[in-house]
Amino acid sequence: MSPVRLEVHAREPFADGHRFAEGGEYEVLTATAHYTVDPTKPALRSITDLDLAPRDSDGTVRFSGDVEILRPVDGGRRRLFFDWGNRGNKRAVQYFCDAPHTNRPRTLADAGNGYLLRRGTRSSSAPGRVICCPATDGCSSTCPSRRTARNPYAPGPQPSSRKYRGRPGDSPDCRAGAVT
Repeated sequence: MSPVRLEVHAREPFADGHRFAEGGEYEVLTATAHYTVDPTKPALRSITDLDLAPRDSDGTVRFSGDVEILRPVDGGRRRLFFDWGNRGNKRAVQYFCDAPHTNRPRTLADAGNGYLLRRGTRSSSAPGRVICCPATDGCSSTCPSRRTARNPYAPGPQPSSRKYRGRPGDSPDCRAGAVT
């Protein structure tokens, strides 16, 4: 059994097909990643309460989460930039490309200076890197533009539900979905 299955929901051009120097043209894949883990594996012992999570008939724990992948149309240079976002926010392009914050980058303006996107190799036939933005947090669903993980819960008392109310400096696309 594979630990990850990717269910692609949408594929669209990024920045209207703009070519980023050696990086080439990019596209955005919007998907759901389906994960399967064996809670008896010693390498996973540090995951809190994994041994208490509901299991399927194979004895594994299944969960899923949103993921967006920004990738070169022509393949890439076999390099992955993993954007470990905070509470479902995308940060790699914002920080490394001096771009405005958005959780739905689609335009040339969203690419900022394009640093991560235009970095191919010395050969013009080797496009840029893949930028993967997976969901890691299950409580980010109160903001519609954030990626959300659907993690299993162990039986017993659960933490109180957190509602995001927005704060100064948040991106407009998140403030629009804030709970008041």
